[in-house]
Amino acid sequence: MYETALILHNVLRLVVVALTLWVVLRAFQGWRGRRPFGATDRLNALVLTILVDTQLVIGLLLHFVWSPVTKNAMADMGAAMKDPSLRKFVVEHPVLMIAGIALVHAGKLAAKGASNDAGRHRRTFVFLSIALILFLIGTPWPFQEVGRPWLRMGG
Repeated sequence: MYETALILHNVLRLVVVALTLWVVLRAFQGWRGRRPFGATDRLNALVLTILVDTQLVIGLLLHFVWSPVTKNAMADMGAAMKDPSLRKFVVEHPVLMIAGIALVHAGKLAAKGASNDAGRHRRTFVFLSIALILFLIGTPWPFQEVGRPWLRMGG
């Protein structure tokens, strides 16, 4: 189960980042171009919310149930905090991802509460831009010292 969840979590990260970027770009274009906030915008936000929530559930299961990395780290948090790799996966990654996911939800609610389409697009753009930055910072990319491959096809 661990390997399957890890592969799915890895593939979904690429989808989440790409879709977040897409929604941010559409929101910017809608805001600056005075485009109506339509069904496609609502659907994009809904799909993104579903994907980040799915990613969160998989991530929490990996973190607290299946991952031998976090199990070992939690056995000695003092030592884990001194190891950049363990600290990334036990603290930094989950905190940044949960904050980004919270911003996706907050952005969706803030857009819903705006009084006009420009406001909906602007709020979506602001909240999701910050979420995207957190996703990009918190993700263990292959080019980082503490990274993971682009596509993991096994444990």
